[in-house]
Amino acid sequence: MFLRISAVAVCLTVAPACGVLTTTTRLPPAPSIRTATKAELLEKIGRIASVQSMRATIAVTLSVQNNERDRETAYRNVSGALVTRRPGLIRTYAETPGGIATVYDMVSDGKLFQVHLPWRNRVYEGTTAISHISENRVENIRPQHLLEAIMLDPIGERSRTLLDFNMYGRSGYQVLHEVEESEDGDLRIRRKFWFSRSDLTLSRLMILDDGAELVTDVWYREWLQDNGLPYPRYLRIERTKDGYRVDLQIDKPGLNQPVPDESFDLKLPAGIVVERIGGEPAPASNS
Repeated sequence: MFLRISAVAVCLTVAPACGVLTTTTRLPPAPSIRTATKAELLEKIGRIASVQSMRATIAVTLSVQNNERDRETAYRNVSGALVTRRPGLIRTYAETPGGIATVYDMVSDGKLFQVHLPWRNRVYEGTTAISHISENRVENIRPQHLLEAIMLDPIGERSRTLLDFNMYGRSGYQVLHEVEESEDGDLRIRRKFWFSRSDLTLSRLMILDDGAELVTDVWYREWLQDNGLPYPRYLRIERTKDGYRVDLQIDKPGLNQPVPDESFDLKLPAGIVVERIGGEPAPASNS
């Protein structure tokens, strides 16, 4: 008995040699870690927010969830254009492969929006703000959801900023919080900017509502430059509460190119059905 106990003790002491109580796994190389100051990150946001206009070609995948949120339908393989101009003008449209038919044509002046769906022979219009979430997920889509992800607003003059660190999986991030003071003196986090510690690029943008709930979650990949200004090649815009997601690829971004007013004129066919959603906006022009 003494010999058996001694043998077990020896095996535990030299467990790796016994080969039965331990395993060795080769781990992938640890990602490189870089650190920026808050001033440097604010400068990066300022450069992104300095883009005043865009005339881009895009590829779009729209995914919408059913009411039970246990199934998702993706509308793929559409390409088109995206035109924006500050402070809030945006127009985007997409076509089926080969340009056979228009999938959608959507425009907004920052307060009202219209979207033309030729395949339904219908136009939806309403306010850019959503007063209630529709079970028809397409009705929850707003041009401003794209605009706030692509044309970042600068940090507000009344906003404060805090720097934090966070992990997502094995990746580390420096997270810059934009904190806004309301008229009643309360402090609210409006946006969170996630910068990858591997290359210090903006990887994620989280936009929160007044109740500190996440409303827009944007992931960015492959930052490039055009006309000396940064833009992301790929974006994923998730609106979980609204039940949809947009995957966007930006090509030929055309940053800070002149964008005339007529670029935002949505000309509609005579007699087309116009349906108002999300409230009762003022009548929109059908010029």
